Amino acid sequence: MVATFEISIEKIGQQSENLKKELLSTKATSKEVASSLLLLEEIVVRLQKNSGHPVKVQIKKQLGDVALSLSSHGEEYNPLAFISSWDIESDEYFRDQILRAYQANLSWCRRNGNNIVTITVHENENRRVLITFGCMLAGMAVGFGLKWAPQTIGDYITDNIFNTAQTLFLNAVSLMLAPVVFFSILTSLANLSGSNEAGRIGGKVLSSYLITTIISILIGFGMAFLFFSGNVPKLPSNLTSAASAVDGKIDVSLKSILMGIVPKNMIQPILDGNMLQIIFTAVICGLGMSILGDKIDGIRKVIGEINSLFLKVMEMIISFMPLVAFASMAILVYGCEGSTLFMLVKYLLALATGTLVLLLLYMSMILLICHISPIPYARKTPMYLLTPFTMASSCVCIPMTISFCQSKMGVSEKISSFSIPLGATINMNGSALSASIVIVMLAKMCGVELAASDYIEIGVMTILLSAGAPGIPNVGLIIIATILSAVSIPAGALGFVIGIWNIVDRLDTASNVNGDIATSVVVAASEKELDIGTYKK
Repeated sequence: MVATFEISIEKIGQQSENLKKELLSTKATSKEVASSLLLLEEIVVRLQKNSGHPVKVQIKKQLGDVALSLSSHGEEYNPLAFISSWDIESDEYFRDQILRAYQANLSWCRRNGNNIVTITVHENENRRVLITFGCMLAGMAVGFGLKWAPQTIGDYITDNIFNTAQTLFLNAVSLMLAPVVFFSILTSLANLSGSNEAGRIGGKVLSSYLITTIISILIGFGMAFLFFSGNVPKLPSNLTSAASAVDGKIDVSLKSILMGIVPKNMIQPILDGNMLQIIFTAVICGLGMSILGDKIDGIRKVIGEINSLFLKVMEMIISFMPLVAFASMAILVYGCEGSTLFMLVKYLLALATGTLVLLLLYMSMILLICHISPIPYARKTPMYLLTPFTMASSCVCIPMTISFCQSKMGVSEKISSFSIPLGATINMNGSALSASIVIVMLAKMCGVELAASDYIEIGVMTILLSAGAPGIPNVGLIIIATILSAVSIPAGALGFVIGIWNIVDRLDTASNVNGDIATSVVVAASEKELDIGTYKK
């Protein structure tokens, strides 16, 4: 609670000035304060006319949010009830327009004989991340607590409550994922000025993803040599039984990958959840709309509205993410084995170090290519990356990543709506990093000497598999198992890292999304589609 005021119609001008000074001392901008005071004046008039008494106004702050709470004692009265009316003959018509314009910032309730209207002045853009992080910590605490409970109780809670909540959430996200990716890319390409611009931007995005993936693989090899040089413990023979946990193989031929990009019809990719085919269809349709230009303005507008609809629905689903983060971390901690081996710790350290090196790479790209300071990027991005770390899915985070790029990094909608959905599917910098580290580590633990040709083969296969991996459970493990078999390492050796793969997968996802953000900034800057003021703020 910052301050309390009593405002009446007779002295509303003077009292609003005092309130304005208090609000400007918070994190609210002058624009937010001005619009909030305009709303306050309209609502105070209505509340006082109903009760006959001055209105009590309180400034409230919570987790960076700032709000005005207007309280008036008297008979039940909702001053917001009639703002949906479009009666132009009404004396309140023009006043209603003010409230209608900011309806999303207003709410009403009745408590203890008081009519209470809340005006949202300022929303902390990191509020959701902070709440999610708090839920993650709470979930970890619950997971540790369940370890001390009888196993039947722990298993029942994780399987029937936490797993159910997580599955329902992911199913809802999967429901919206294909249309979100399709219409985001379609809208972005349709708004380009022509095929030349689309080709130029697409070329920059794809080139950035390819080059950073290659560098990620080289960084992974470097981390493996740094952390696992010299003598390493041999892999226990009993771990070969873990091969069944990662049973599967992916065809890595260039022909199969190319054949898998072009769908036979437009419906099957959506039913199968094949993101590469969905992206191909969206790109083809978007390029066609871009070439047709003004002839299809009506269709372009409709598609833009459909895109907004699916993004809003996805945003509604994502609002449940803190609860899912709680359940996810509880499941993760409860399922972790207490016997953490030294090599696994070293692997996680190698992966974390490689992720930091990747961050430095992205900062260097922004500095050398964009000629702007990478400090704002390094300052803003880590907090947001808690979101993909929690969800362990780049695709799930597409709407939030697009919003982050636009509101925090200053990337235009034209660039972010294309680069982020595309990157969520084909940009696997983090996955390439972790795969190259774990393959070299397991080779040393199995006593397999890798030749220079093996490293080249590992790199090429990692690039192809990163772009062409199917949407199936434990796909990261299957990718690595496929590479292991190609370089004569027992597939069962992968059982050594299965226990911590949930953690690895989350680090990979955060690194993948980080690469998407960095590429979006670089491409936007090169196309003069970067708002420097927003980026530096």
